[in-house]
Amino acid sequence: MLKALHLGLGLFAALTIVLATIEGALRLVRATPWNKNSLRSLMAVVISLIATAIGGVALVISGEHPKEWLHLLYVALAIGLIPFADNAAIPLPSNRKKGLYRFAGGITCLLVLTRLYVTGHH
Repeated sequence: MLKALHLGLGLFAALTIVLATIEGALRLVRATPWNKNSLRSLMAVVISLIATAIGGVALVISGEHPKEWLHLLYVALAIGLIPFADNAAIPLPSNRKKGLYRFAGGITCLLVLTRLYVTGHH
């Protein structure tokens, strides 16, 4: 049951990452500034990934563990990638570049999430 919950939370987290990536792409194309949708998508990503990580900790405590322990490193990367991209973009002069950073952070996060799934899957 914990495994199914963890997987479900992971799928939900993937959806939030996709939405945050799309939000960045829209800002890139439209050259719009950071807005409420930017904040909402950022918070959704962080909260969903932390909830998924907590589910993973519950799995480890119950005796289940990821196939590879690098899974834990990928979790830290996934949680921090989009916030890092957003923060790195703050000094940039154009809204397009800021959107590009969010978009690139989101794509990278999706790749890390794919790797997360592979390293945790039994």
